[in-house]
Formats: sequence, C-alpha cells, structure tokens
Amino acid sequence: MYKMNKFLAVESIRGVACLMVVFSHLSYTFFPYLHAFNGKADPNINGIQYFIHESPFAFFFSGSAAVYMFFVLSGFILTKVALSHSSSPQKIFSMSIKRYPRLMIPALTSCLIAFLFFLIFDITSPNLGEWINKYGAGEYSFFGAMYSGLIDVFFVSGQSAYNPVLWTMKIELIGSFVIYLICLNHLVFKIKYFPIMVLFLIISLIGLKWIENSLGLGLLSFYGGYAFSIYGKKIPGVVAFPVLALGIYLAGAHNDSGSYSFLSSLLGQKIYIACNFFAGFIVVYAILFNASLIKLFSGRLTVFMGKVSFSVYLIHMPILSTLGVYLFEAVYSYSGMYGLSAITSSILTVLFIYLVSTVFYSQVDVRGMLISKYLSDVVIKKIKPNGHSSV
Repeated sequence: MYKMNKFLAVESIRGVACLMVVFSHLSYTFFPYLHAFNGKADPNINGIQYFIHESPFAFFFSGSAAVYMFFVLSGFILTKVALSHSSSPQKIFSMSIKRYPRLMIPALTSCLIAFLFFLIFDITSPNLGEWINKYGAGEYSFFGAMYSGLIDVFFVSGQSAYNPVLWTMKIELIGSFVIYLICLNHLVFKIKYFPIMVLFLIISLIGLKWIENSLGLGLLSFYGGYAFSIYGKKIPGVVAFPVLALGIYLAGAHNDSGSYSFLSSLLGQKIYIACNFFAGFIVVYAILFNASLIKLFSGRLTVFMGKVSFSVYLIHMPILSTLGVYLFEAVYSYSGMYGLSAITSSILTVLFIYLVSTVFYSQVDVRGMLISKYLSDVVIKKIKPNGHSSV
C-alpha cells in the first residue's frame, strides 16, 4: 500500500506542479507585477500584487520550481520502473525506444493545435502586456509546426514559437536516456562509480559552459530523481514538514523580493534560479519519503490532475492566448474593471483548460503511449525473432 500510494503521490505532485505552471503564465498575462517589480511598481496602485511579490508566499505561481519538480519526478519514476523486480536490459531497451514517440506525439499535436488557433483567431489586447500579445503574432505555417514538434524542440534549438513550454522536451529526452544508461549499468556493465562519473560529467559540462544552464540543471534534476529512487530513506513528520516548508519558501524566491533579501546578499541575481532549482529537490523528497505527506498527496482530485498534467502543460498556452485574452477583453469592455476581468477570465480559462485536457489525454496522450509501445514491440521483435517485449 505504501508503494502504491507513493506512485499516486508522484502523480499528485505532477498535478500540483502543472497547476503552478498554469498560474505562472496566468500571472505573466494578467498580473505581471507578481513576478517582478524592478523598483517600478507603486504599492498604492498594485497593492495586492506588491504584497504577494514581497511575501514568502509566491510559490503557487512558481513555474520554474514546478519544472524542476517535473524533472526530479521523471528521474525518480523512470529509475523505479527501469529497476523494478522485472528489470532486464530488454526492458530498458524497450523504454528507450518508446521515449521519443511518447513525448513527440503529444508535443507535435500541441504545435498543430497552436497553429490552427493562430490561423483562426487573431486576438490581442491593448490592455495586456507584450508577453502574451506577441505569442501567436509571428509568421506560422503547417510545415513549421510539424518541424517544431517533430525535430526542433527535441534535437535542434529546444525552443518552439508554436508552444513555448516545449523547451522542456529536449531536457526530458536527454535526461531520460541518461537515466536509462545509469540503470543499464546497474544491470549489465556494473562499472564501479559509474553514476558518480555521470554526475561529474554533467557538472563539468555546466562549468565549462559546453551545455546551456537550463539543460545542465535539468539533467542534475533527473540525476537527483535517480538518487532519490536508489538511496532515498523515509523521514518522520517532524523532519518532513519543516523540510517541505523550506522547499515551498525557496520556490517563491524572486531576485527583488523583500522576503529573500538575505539570500540576495549571498546569491545576487542568481537567487531566482538557485532557489527554484533546490526547491524542486526539497519538495519532492519531503513528500515522497514521509507516509503522512504521501497520504495527503494521494487524493482523487490531485491524482486526476496528475494524470492529465502533461496534457494541461501542452495545451494551456494556446488556450490562454486566445480564449483567455478574449474573455478578458469581453469582461473588461463591459465592466471597465481590470481586476474583475483578470480574475474572471483566469478562472474560466483554467476550467476550460482542464476540460479540454481530459479530451487531449484520452485522444492524444493515451494513444501516443499505445503507439510508442507498439513501435517498441515491433523493433524488439525484428531484432529478436520470436521474442516479445518485456513491458
């Protein structure tokens, strides 16, 4: 039961983290002062945003911390599956074959959906900032969307003008193969200190600036998930709850927030990246290695949110930039009240995102998993006649 609930907790953390990403992009769109003031905001005009930004309670819209949580969870769960009781080199090979199509099919579909939205809708708002208005305002094409979702985000730039959240796909793909290689060493090669060598290599590549910081920190997060899976130990509530509180506090860090001024004196302008990076590790460990927190994060709602989290993550930006902006303009033109318009459109947009995500999950994400498994089975049977996939 403990192990089963731990897997449910993994799903729940994903669900909560994904909602944090959605809230982050909602705040960039409608409440930009939540993220950064740069000394320009007037607390008498933007009082609530000013208070939240200056407080240690900004974690709920911390998209960066959420992404690092995703990476740690991916490393954790991939290691658990690869080194389960039915582990074999063939199983890891099968997982490796499945990984790209499993990520690519939903990512590509999200690019095509974004292109379709940009083709049909031309929605901008003079009352909102450049961040949301410039998304969807470029030159887009069907073949551009295909290239972006099939190749560019995975193997070339790692960026997408069609769906900017796809910057994580390259990290997910490379990080997954790093985990598979380490797990394969556990089963076959058994090279002593190989995991430490991999860690040293990642750190060296970051230090030498041979890879981007985003990729390097993402790979370190995957490695952290692997380490948690292999070496993680249960911790009592008296330790877990303060540790979780620390992780939540770090997740709310911003460079110019008053509640983090003492950390700014130590880390300077690196406080945002550093704190969000470590928050991803701390939050995941505190929850997954304490029975009470595992139980707390095994509820039906958060597990459901986790199940559709990948779908929500992939489709929320096209919906936000079209429906969200349209709703804001509709309410604002009627009421003339910015706050009411922003809150109303945010609530309705989030509800619509989760409604659409259930369809995307069943029709795209699940089918993508089935297709990737089929491709894996075909490849393995061709390599080993009369053989069969072990997963």
